[in-house]
Amino acid sequence: MSPELDARLCARYPKIFADRHRSVQESCMGRGMDCDDGWFNLIDVLCGALQYESDHNQAPQVLAAQVKEKFGTLRFYVRGANDQQRGMIRMAEAMSARLCEVCGRPGGVFASETGYVSTRCAAHVEPDSVARSEFLRRMAAQIHASGDTP
Repeated sequence: MSPELDARLCARYPKIFADRHRSVQESCMGRGMDCDDGWFNLIDVLCGALQYESDHNQAPQVLAAQVKEKFGTLRFYVRGANDQQRGMIRMAEAMSARLCEVCGRPGGVFASETGYVSTRCAAHVEPDSVARSEFLRRMAAQIHASGDTP
């Protein structure tokens, strides 16, 4: 994420991102938000809901341990969340599979020929990419054809 948007999230949610400026030896948050700008609004809304629960509904204070893209979707690792807050996080992570990580427009999960997985809209999908479901179908067909199936 751009330094400007990263800083905006940290300023809006200082309790959630209290570890943001620790060293990478102390916290993975030292790396910053390890995703593209397209998920800024998703993370912003998630943090707003998490902090509201802490401030108004006696929920624990969530502390972000790591925020990143992994296998094409958002991962928002925390300490101190209750079941409702973990549900909010799971929902945001699931929604990230439908939002372009680059621009935030509607998108889908794609895999490149090398297997790199990302969530992109039509304008940002890599030319050699196919829908994740198609990639998995092709991989299964290759495995079946090689005789490596149990």
